[in-house]
Amino acid sequence: MQSSERFGIGTDPDGDGITNELSRAEMTGLSLYQAALPVPGQVIPNDPEIEKAIQRGEVVFGNIGCARCHIPALPLSKRGWIYEEPGPYNPSTNLRTGEAPAVRLDLTSKALPQPRLTPVLENGDLLVWVPVFTDFKLHDITSGPDDPNVEPLDMNFGPWSVKFGRGNRRFLTRRLWGCGNQPPYFHHGRFTTMRAAVLAHAGEALDSRKSFERLPDYDRDALIEFLKSLQVLPPGTSNLVVDENLRPKRVDGNHQTPLH
Repeated sequence: MQSSERFGIGTDPDGDGITNELSRAEMTGLSLYQAALPVPGQVIPNDPEIEKAIQRGEVVFGNIGCARCHIPALPLSKRGWIYEEPGPYNPSTNLRTGEAPAVRLDLTSKALPQPRLTPVLENGDLLVWVPVFTDFKLHDITSGPDDPNVEPLDMNFGPWSVKFGRGNRRFLTRRLWGCGNQPPYFHHGRFTTMRAAVLAHAGEALDSRKSFERLPDYDRDALIEFLKSLQVLPPGTSNLVVDENLRPKRVDGNHQTPLH
């Protein structure tokens, strides 16, 4: 479906005989809906062995270098948690700040679907720590041009450019919040298990993968249990960390506080 915002009012770029398939208002509504979706959290069952494994897996995640790219939490200042549409980061083919009246949405508002992140005061500044597990950077995680995980087309360039057809070996670090119930995995979605995705890491992530391969069986399994615990919670869940019955879960020890 083509939006009139991008392609112009009255145009039919796909030639299906239908114009104005998506209006500006519909695109704005769709953007606001996605921005207001509940925040992913963590499910830690009331099973001592699983809980122990999840806590151990979180430690291993940091020890073998996964957290260098899959950064557990990133800070947002107040400007960052006030979502604006149209916004300053929209691509040039979309409406941007100043080109139309803006709709603003406080993403920490308790009026939005729960659960939500809560601002905290640190060194005099209000911040929201977002447990997104990414650095929002591109990395080459392949072993070279013959790696089966190389993409034949580079979507970072225009479809009529020379670079578009040269293939792509650099991928945006996968956001791991919610990964526990969001298969399939890896940038191409070809893997049905997290373990397969971890073992496919190469290039800039090769050292971490080799460290994973050298781990004792328990630590490898614990890391996967930790990743499985990062889940999208049902709408209306009151807390970001819950047990298998979606009741609030209090976690001590090495658990990352931004998930609370």
